[in-house]
Amino acid sequence: KAMCSGKLQTALLVASYFVYLLVGAAVFQALERTAEKQEKMAAAQMKEAFLQNFTQLTVAEMEQFMKNLIEAIQNGVYPVGNESQFEESNWDFSNSFFFAGTVVSTIGYGTLHPKTAGGQIFCVFFALFGIPLNIVFLHRVGKMLSLLCKKLGKFLYEKGMRK
Repeated sequence: KAMCSGKLQTALLVASYFVYLLVGAAVFQALERTAEKQEKMAAAQMKEAFLQNFTQLTVAEMEQFMKNLIEAIQNGVYPVGNESQFEESNWDFSNSFFFAGTVVSTIGYGTLHPKTAGGQIFCVFFALFGIPLNIVFLHRVGKMLSLLCKKLGKFLYEKGMRK
């Protein structure tokens, strides 16, 4: 009965961990996608204005254009090419799920980060509860791997393999 209870606990832990990541990904996507789209539209408008007036720009206007361009790139918007960039999003579900995983694992890999106030606040609370959940999840995975290694070692010992 204890073995069944342990398996049920593990299954519930795994399910709740992935549900937590899925919900987090959905919220990050909902909070960040619109802001990203607006940022891309602003960068495209800036590019269009530059292309229409590039022969008549003053030094100050050119400096402002460069500052805006650098800011757009730092925010993950690359105003290169045509309108197809509006179709692709840094905050699609797979990238949002990946970001949620990096938050709870404290890896922090990549340049993707919430830019809206709502996304940043949610990220703090998501990490506040997600990091302990991740620790419990990894502890359970470690125990399972340890048990698996012990069983494998016992099996190999019974088959005649020695240290």
